[in-house]
Amino acid sequence: DYVSGNPLLGPNQWPEDMPEFHDAVSAYYDAIFALGHRLLHGFAEALGLEPTALDEYFAKPPSQLRLIHYPYDPAPDVQGIGAHTDYEVFTLLLPTAPGLEVMNGKGEWIDAPPVEGAFVVNIGDMLEVWSNGVFTATSHRVRKVQEERYSFPLFFSCDYWTKVEPLPAFVSADRPAAYPPVIAGEHLHAQTVQTFTYLKERLARGEIDMPEGSLGLSSFGREARVRGT
Repeated sequence: DYVSGNPLLGPNQWPEDMPEFHDAVSAYYDAIFALGHRLLHGFAEALGLEPTALDEYFAKPPSQLRLIHYPYDPAPDVQGIGAHTDYEVFTLLLPTAPGLEVMNGKGEWIDAPPVEGAFVVNIGDMLEVWSNGVFTATSHRVRKVQEERYSFPLFFSCDYWTKVEPLPAFVSADRPAAYPPVIAGEHLHAQTVQTFTYLKERLARGEIDMPEGSLGLSSFGREARVRGT
């Protein structure tokens, strides 16, 4: 897939002088990815589907694990990361300190403090589309941190070429499809290009392209509903 041009897959770049890093991170990835599959079955059941109803879309997903460092900065106007939703199906997050905020049903930003021994689960764009809005993608941000913070999110994705659209169980005459079909990998690619500065610069230089019909950032989630988009 990488050789044929899939922009979301490629070889990991491991530090050569830290072999234990490779072993520890690989073991964590395998464990958290397996947990993601169990959670996927839970989401399916919560939607009234068979537990394995969505498994066919997860044969070879580009699910990324990121290891993010938020250093403490005493400057008053330094924000951790701006408001957004995650572009995949859902996210399993292990944070080490407070800082995460989510938008509640009233459109208010509230703290989502870490709970010892637990993961934070953020619903992603694709689960909002599949459920025709029964689940809403989690609008979230990281405020200015009061202490050094690490955050380890696994972005649980479906396969690149999965055509994601409201499932038949959630479409009826009273509840028509509220979302057009989207190709999961193309959505993830487009959102990523619009998020990271180095990719935006490559796009401006014509080195990469945006998939046709790409949506703008924050097109899903509670914040989009508050905006009326």
